[in-house]
Amino acid sequence: MAVSAGDQWRDTVRKPGHALAAMLACLQLALVAGFDGWAGRMLLTAHLGAFLLWQPMVSANRRLDVMPLVLLLAGLVAFQWALGWVSLSVWLCMLAGLVVAQAASRSARRERLPDLLGFGYLVLVLLAWVVPLGVPLDPDVRSLLARLARDSGYVVVVLVALAALTKRWQRAGALPDFAAAATAMLAVGVIVLTALAFMFLTGASYERALLQSVGSVAVVLLMLGWLWNPRGGYSGVALLLSRRALAGSLPLEEWLGEVSEEARNAPSATAFLAAAASRMLELPGVTGVAWQAEPGLDGSVGRLGRHTNRIAHGDLVVTIGTRGTADAVTLWRWDLMVNILAEFLVSRRQAADLAEIGYLRAIHETGARLTHDVKNLLQSFEAILYAAESGFNRDPEGTQALIQRQLPTLAARLRLTLDKLRQPGPDASESIMLPDWWARLQVRLHDVACVGSPDPMLSVPAGLFDRFVDNCVQNARDKADSRGRPTIAVHLRGEGRGFALEVRDDGMAVPPERATRLMREPVASDAGLGVGLMQLAREAALLGWRVRLAENRDGGVCFRLDRPQAGDTTR
Repeated sequence: MAVSAGDQWRDTVRKPGHALAAMLACLQLALVAGFDGWAGRMLLTAHLGAFLLWQPMVSANRRLDVMPLVLLLAGLVAFQWALGWVSLSVWLCMLAGLVVAQAASRSARRERLPDLLGFGYLVLVLLAWVVPLGVPLDPDVRSLLARLARDSGYVVVVLVALAALTKRWQRAGALPDFAAAATAMLAVGVIVLTALAFMFLTGASYERALLQSVGSVAVVLLMLGWLWNPRGGYSGVALLLSRRALAGSLPLEEWLGEVSEEARNAPSATAFLAAAASRMLELPGVTGVAWQAEPGLDGSVGRLGRHTNRIAHGDLVVTIGTRGTADAVTLWRWDLMVNILAEFLVSRRQAADLAEIGYLRAIHETGARLTHDVKNLLQSFEAILYAAESGFNRDPEGTQALIQRQLPTLAARLRLTLDKLRQPGPDASESIMLPDWWARLQVRLHDVACVGSPDPMLSVPAGLFDRFVDNCVQNARDKADSRGRPTIAVHLRGEGRGFALEVRDDGMAVPPERATRLMREPVASDAGLGVGLMQLAREAALLGWRVRLAENRDGGVCFRLDRPQAGDTTR
């Protein structure tokens, strides 16, 4: 779609760089022409029109209604009627502040340069051209100052116009910094008023009073800048004002510390919210606080009254009663506090959820360990039943003796399992002498070779040793394939603290991807739950022992139960 010449011209003029250059150029020409004639006033009107296109408060694309347009025309007529060095000085101070606000909104230093040149031009015109029109001054000095401002103005306007042609500066800045605008406007105004005060109080000339005023204001600004951020590890006025803005009369870090302490010490969420609401009741102007987080978790302190403010974050809804209407900054501060309370409440819920998960995990681990114990007992019972069915016909007396030896052992192991079911926790089964446990194992595992001589002075936890042997033997039996069941042997190694119990088989090796996870996490298993060795490793660690895969190769797999030596971190 073709763009008309008028639309193209309008879009060009509305760009901030072009509008600023046009505004300064019209002001320069108006000052050169003088305000006594119609040419100077017409140029000043054009200057105000360029200002409307440049000003950062209202978009240049906005259409004006009838009433704003009438007010604008009335203001223009009043400005022209009251035009003088005083009104023009006030206008130049305000315009200089707005230019600084626009410069502060730009991030790159090169983008701020044209605005800063414009600010310098406005200050120079104010101090060297406009203010001298209203003060007693030597005509030669006034003419020199006016010529300096006029000649410098031409240079600055040309530089701003050249900068406006660069595409980088044609973008509008972010939201103007009106704090910087107020600071710049007050600084320029103080310089002018201080210079006038020096003139009329001390009788000094204008140029001398102006130099004294600029020097005094520069020293004051330097001291204020140092107090704002003094460096050297000391907090300045900036930090104090930030704290005041964030927390009002109550320092934010103090309130956070009190709420954190309440969050740690409160026995329940209701007590925590009640304590936090009592802290908020100490804020200036607050008469009451009511809260509601979930059904059954609500309450209030104080009296809400007629003026209330409702703030919600997540599931937490807090209603704050005040003596009067709260301002925007106070509402923002309360919103931040309620947001912090909501986060603390969420953390308490998460802590309760983690405690419940830990409880369920303990139940799961206990159930998994007992499941393995019951499975091993069931396998032992099946072995006895098989022996009874097949042995009474061939050797009744031997089979009866085998059953008589095995049943008391199985009954003791079943009783131990039931005790753990009644009181879950680490297995604290009584220790027995190693020779006694070894003899009982040899009777129980009649089809597994038991190799080694037990240390007669060594006692061991019977429950841990039984579960280790049963689990490893059953895992080895599960390796049976077309070549038959692997050969299994239980070995005793060493003496004293160097003692170790090993279960070996000549079956296939544990796959490497599973071997690295054994004893650390549940491992998928086709024949069980996949948590037996992990439970064994944790139980052994609680009792001062260690379970590890000592050897892993086809034809030679060895699991070892021993005591870790000092400095040995092998698992």
